[in-house]
Amino acid sequence: MVLDPNTLIAVNVVNLLALATLLPIIMGRTLSPAARAARLSLIVHAAAWVAVILSEKWGDAWPNLALSAFSMACFSTSNWLLFNALSNWLGLRPFGATLRWLAIAMPIGYIALFDSYTARVGWANALIAAQLAIVARATLYPHSKLQGRWRYAMFICSSLMAGLTLARGVLGAFFPELYPSFAAAHPVNLAAMLTANASLVLSNMSVLVAWREEAEQQLRDQAMIDPLTGLLNRRGWQEQGERIFSNARRYGHPLALLAIDLDYFKQINDHYGHEKGDAALRLFGEKLRRHQRVGDIVARLGGEEFCILLPMAHGQAARAFDRRLREALGPQAQARLGLALDYSAGLACLGPNDANLAALLQRADQALYAAKQAGRGQLLEQAPQATSH
Repeated sequence: MVLDPNTLIAVNVVNLLALATLLPIIMGRTLSPAARAARLSLIVHAAAWVAVILSEKWGDAWPNLALSAFSMACFSTSNWLLFNALSNWLGLRPFGATLRWLAIAMPIGYIALFDSYTARVGWANALIAAQLAIVARATLYPHSKLQGRWRYAMFICSSLMAGLTLARGVLGAFFPELYPSFAAAHPVNLAAMLTANASLVLSNMSVLVAWREEAEQQLRDQAMIDPLTGLLNRRGWQEQGERIFSNARRYGHPLALLAIDLDYFKQINDHYGHEKGDAALRLFGEKLRRHQRVGDIVARLGGEEFCILLPMAHGQAARAFDRRLREALGPQAQARLGLALDYSAGLACLGPNDANLAALLQRADQALYAAKQAGRGQLLEQAPQATSH
């Protein structure tokens, strides 16, 4: 069987156009920034290939320059969009600034070198290869909850295309007689065309799998978030708090827990209405988020009951947190709610007899009850139980 480069190019473009048409229908309108960037990457990639085919019809005329430069800009933009999708899915990715500058330099250099076939082919393929290598690297070592195997398929596709694109650039720059045009029937070019077709299918399957994994993770996250305050709910508190507790117990790290109840919250609902009560809860949740440290676990367990778990913190740090929170809450409550808002708090620090998170929370609740009995609006601490001999 004889492989025809023009046929492979045509098949690639047809597949791209079909996917660019169907993907928006499949994925719908309501998309995350990552899914939107990945979908747009495919559409821009299809536009790049259409421009490549059209440019071949004009030889050395100015439309060839315009369409070729446009296609190079689209290829670069497509890679940049895919990189942004990966950054949203997997966390901050390395070499983002480098990729951005490569995308900007691509069409500029291509236009400047257009009169020299060897220079422009070497330039374009080298920069695209570098971009693909950065995209391949972006699939590795995620810093998010999305860690599916779709990353490996995308890594293989991007890596293969980077290597073949670089090889094609070497041919065009140093052996133009072997690679006189984009449709040359050289084995390297044929391998690049075949790989491009296979990568198209695999990469877009990877995008769809990543999109599904992201949607599933969002559902899991929503199941652990209190919709009114945006804090963790009881389920989220249990899942994340147990992990923090286990680490503190295993490595002997300090750990403090604050149990909080808003004072006279029932009276706020009865006197001002539930809408004002919800506003008070939202304000308190906002202040908790603003004053929490990185790594602190903050949750609304139900009603007006909140909990804060402070890793690597002794009682002094927890009391400082309580002081800052009270100082910020009072003026803001008067300004935004038109009423006084205060709370009672119980503090418990990890002790030798705290077998689990529930035991630590129970001691903090006992201190909270004592604070209410003592007149509310204050913090009391429950000392750890002495180890029995």
